Amino acid sequence: MPGGRGPPVSRASLRADLLAADARLAAQVCRLEARLSEALGEQVWRESGIGGADDTEQFQVRITTLER
Repeated sequence: MPGGRGPPVSRASLRADLLAADARLAAQVCRLEARLSEALGEQVWRESGIGGADDTEQFQVRITTLER
């Protein structure tokens, strides 16, 4: 085509592209919310003094040692 332009874009194709982009954005927001929730949960768990992932691993090692 002259001027390096492609075929004309239809309103329907633009709408479909927008809907697909919206779906991708919503999925990304859900993934980020889940990651944030997990990170905040771990932080609260550690700061609460109850324990954390390190304590769980230490308990597993201790249980294994005692079971032997």
